[in-house]
This record gives sequence, structure tokens and C-alpha cells, in this order.
Amino acid sequence: MSAIQELRKHAKELEDATGLSVQLTEEGNRIFVVLVKAPLPPGVFRLDATDVLFVTDQQYPLSAMDMFWAEVEVIRLDGSIPQGADATEQYLGRTWRRFSWHRGGVWNPGGNPVLDHFSFVESRWALEAAR
Repeated sequence: MSAIQELRKHAKELEDATGLSVQLTEEGNRIFVVLVKAPLPPGVFRLDATDVLFVTDQQYPLSAMDMFWAEVEVIRLDGSIPQGADATEQYLGRTWRRFSWHRGGVWNPGGNPVLDHFSFVESRWALEAAR
């Protein structure tokens, strides 16, 4: 199965599990995965929800996803930028805030890596909320 076919399958599973919409875009060797309006923890950020971007490539699911990107408006209520999120980058004609929050542990290409990476993002949001 090709990377995009595998991603379509995993995106559908994520949609079914979370109710989020997932958009996939291929550009050259890269494949962009956008989770539309993922909820943020209440009372932490200036937004209640954000699009979340994952970047992978044609080797998916063997190549590990690392970090994630969100809308640039994802800043704390006091106006501060979350730790490790001070860089912005351009993808898909948009400016994204890069969250250099790296996964600990081993990347598991089995199961559903997109759903696993989203679980990582949610756990990091929860840590930010606890600050």
C-alpha cells in the first residue's frame, strides 16, 4: 500500500475516533496532514481550537513524524508563546507556529501512527495547561 493510501486509511480512523476532519495534501515527497479545528484545553490559549499540521513523506508509516504545527494565534492567554513554539513556517500557503515538542520513545509504524501522533499532541497540550 502506498503512503497516501495508508494515510487515507489512518485519517479516516482518526476522524471516526475523534470527530475531527482530516485533510491530506501531497507536495513532492512531502505529505501534509491537517486536522481541522482540533480542540485546545480551555483557559490556556487564546483560541479554543486550531488546525494542526503534521508533516510526513512517501515512506510513511516507516518515517517518524516529529513535532507539529498549529495556527500562529495559538499563544497563551497572557500573550506569551508556549515553550518551543517561537518559530513560524510556511506550508500549504499558510503561516504555521511550529511546536518543537518532540516525541519521546520509539516510533511505532504499526497500528495508526497518525492517531498516535495526535495523542502525543493532546498530551503536550495537557502539559501546557498544567503550567
